[in-house]
Amino acid sequence: MTPPSATAQRTHTATNAPVEPERITLLDIARTLRDVLLGREERSPLDAMEERTEDIVEWRFGRRRYLALRHPDHLEHVLVAGHDRYVKAAHYRLLAAVTGEGLLTNEGESWAHQRRLIQPLLGRRQLDGLAEHMVEATTQHLAGWEARVAGSEIDLSAAMTELTLDVVGRALFGTTLADTAERLRPAVGMGMDTAVGAARLQSVLSLPPWFIDLVGRVVYRSPVLPGSVRRIQTAMRTIDGVVQEIIASRRGHPDDQSDMVGLLLAARDADGRAMTETQVRDELVTFMLAGHETTANALSWLWYLLAQNPDARDRLHEEVDDVLGDRRPVATDAAALEWTTACVHEALRLYPPAWILEREAIAPDVVGGRPIPTGATVHLSVYSVHRDPRWWPDPERFDPARFLDGSDRARPRGAYLPFGAGRRVCVGQSFALLEATLIAACMAQRYQLDLVDGATVEPEATVTLRPKGGLRLRLQRRDREERVASA
Repeated sequence: MTPPSATAQRTHTATNAPVEPERITLLDIARTLRDVLLGREERSPLDAMEERTEDIVEWRFGRRRYLALRHPDHLEHVLVAGHDRYVKAAHYRLLAAVTGEGLLTNEGESWAHQRRLIQPLLGRRQLDGLAEHMVEATTQHLAGWEARVAGSEIDLSAAMTELTLDVVGRALFGTTLADTAERLRPAVGMGMDTAVGAARLQSVLSLPPWFIDLVGRVVYRSPVLPGSVRRIQTAMRTIDGVVQEIIASRRGHPDDQSDMVGLLLAARDADGRAMTETQVRDELVTFMLAGHETTANALSWLWYLLAQNPDARDRLHEEVDDVLGDRRPVATDAAALEWTTACVHEALRLYPPAWILEREAIAPDVVGGRPIPTGATVHLSVYSVHRDPRWWPDPERFDPARFLDGSDRARPRGAYLPFGAGRRVCVGQSFALLEATLIAACMAQRYQLDLVDGATVEPEATVTLRPKGGLRLRLQRRDREERVASA
C-alpha cells in the first residue's frame, strides 16, 4: 500500500448525473473471499478509496446496491438531516454478538431511551472524577517503563491497548482489574480480533442481520463447537462473567457512584425506571471494547506522527512542561493544553479510528442528486473526507494548527467526523478526547518517542484503523534537568 504521505493531490468530478453502477462478478467474489480467508489481501480498502475521485461511487452485489459517499454535505445529510431514513448497517451486528444491544449497535426507541439515560452520565462533573482514573492508570503503566534501557524498542500499539483497557476498566468498574486481568484482557483481544475477521468476511458475503444474530446466539450457547470457534465462545462468556460478577457485587453498594457501574445502576428515566441488568451489562461491554480500542489507535497514530514531526513534538513537550511541570495533570488542565489537544485532533483527522461509517436505507432518499433506494447500503468515507484537499490544504501534512484559533470555521461541518455526527454522535467523545489528551501529557512529561530506523508503518483498515503489525518506537527518558535547561 502506498503510504498516505505519498498520496497525490486528488481532483474531483461531479456526480449528479446518473451513472451505471459497477457490478461485482462471481469470480470477483470468489477471489476476494479466498484472499480474505487466507489473509492474502493485496489491496487495502484505503487503496480503493485513494483511487476514486468521485464524490459518489455506486456498485452492485447481486441485487443489492452500495454507495460510497465522500463529500461533507452528503455525510452530513445521512447522519443529521436524513438520519431517520437510515439505520446502522449489518456490519454492526458482528459487534453486537459480543457487546449486546449497547448504544453502538442498538436501534429505535430502545436506543433512544438508553441514550437519554447515559448522556448525562458523561457530563463535565462526572468526567472530572473519571479523569483521576485516567491519570492513575497512566502513571502506573509508565512506571513499568522505568527499568527499560534508553533507546530500547517498544510496541506502542500494544502498550496503548493495554493502557487504555486499564483506563476504561478503572472508569467503568473503579478497579485496576488486577484480579480479572488474566481472564479479561485476552478475552477482549479475542473479541476484537474476531470482529475484525468477521468484518472482512461480511464485506464479501453481505450476510443479512438476522443471520448474523443467529450465528452469534449459536456460538454463545452451543455445547459442541470446533476448537477455533470454541475459543471465541470462551472469550464471549468470559467477558459476560466478569462484568456480571462486578454488577452483582456493586448492587450491594448502591450509594457508590464513583464509576460507570455505579452511575448506570443509579440512573433513572423520567418514569423512575432503572436499567435492567442486561442493559447495564451491554453498555459496560460496549464501553469496554469500543472505548479502549479506538483511543489506543488514536494515541498510537499520535506518537507515530509526532515522531515524524519533531518540531510539533518539541512544542508539545514545551507546553506540557510549562503547564504541568512535574505534577500530575487533572481534568481542568486540558483547557490549557491547547497544542496537545490540537495534536490529538490532527491525529484523528489523518487516522480516524472509525475510518468508515455504514448505514442502511430504510426509506427512499436522495443524496447529491443520486436516488438512494430502500435497502441500499451507504458507506460514509470519513478517511477520504479527512484527506480531501478541498477542505484541508496540503491534507497529507501533519499540522495541528488547523485546530487552533477557530480555524475550522471555514470548513463544512461534515469535513471532520472522527466521532460521527448527529443524534448518533459517539456518546463517549468527551471522555475519549480528555483521556487521549491527559495520557499524551503524562507520556510527554517523561518520555520522547522516536521511530525505529527502517520501520515501515501502514494503516490496517478493519473495524478500526490500526497500525498494521504493531508500531515499533524507541523510548528515550526525558530527565527533569534536561527539561529545565531547554525551557
